[in-house]
Amino acid sequence: MSPVEQLKPEEIALWLAAVSPSPDFIGGSAGALSFEQAASVIDTGEADRLARFLHIEDRISYLAAHAGARLLLGSLVGQPANALRFEPSTHGKPVLIAGPPNIDFSLSHSRGAVSVAAASMPVGVDVEPLRDIADMDSISEIVLAAEERKTLRKAPTAFRSRLFLRYWTLKEAVLKAAALGFAIPPDTVIVDAGPSPAVLSVPATLGSATQWRLIAPAIWQV
Repeated sequence: MSPVEQLKPEEIALWLAAVSPSPDFIGGSAGALSFEQAASVIDTGEADRLARFLHIEDRISYLAAHAGARLLLGSLVGQPANALRFEPSTHGKPVLIAGPPNIDFSLSHSRGAVSVAAASMPVGVDVEPLRDIADMDSISEIVLAAEERKTLRKAPTAFRSRLFLRYWTLKEAVLKAAALGFAIPPDTVIVDAGPSPAVLSVPATLGSATQWRLIAPAIWQV
């Protein structure tokens, strides 16, 4: 990971990496760290959680995300990555201790990819592997608002899982940024998941929909 300059207002530092299924290297081929190098960056609490993962793919993704978050934040605040300390907020979002009071960050990991975002404002990030979603109709009843479910039903069958995942990642990123997690029902956050995604409606707890900005790849169908 290259050094990062001081963040400017409304600027987001984003790190997205492919994760190798091999324990020899993580974080993709360019600038990849060995498992041992990444493990030397995290603290004992993170190491304990790392050891609880049963599958090597999940272990590597967790390690990549948490080591990546430390390397990115360390570069931003001018501290060694392994010296950073965190504590959970009320709803579990990690907060940097003894860092700039206005810096916020979010991380996400899944098998095959990890992402970390940092900004001088609330920020959330989510990444999911493309896959077929089983029981999509029942899950959609919980995750999506009525108008979103209608849009999903109209989508070509081959693209419905991909569209559902786009809805899911956009909503989860908003809830991570709000630091409230699923204390806010995801079906109360309504988004346009099209090429230029946008937040259309949020519960009063999250303020106005116009306060929220979504950034995602413009092309989600192939």
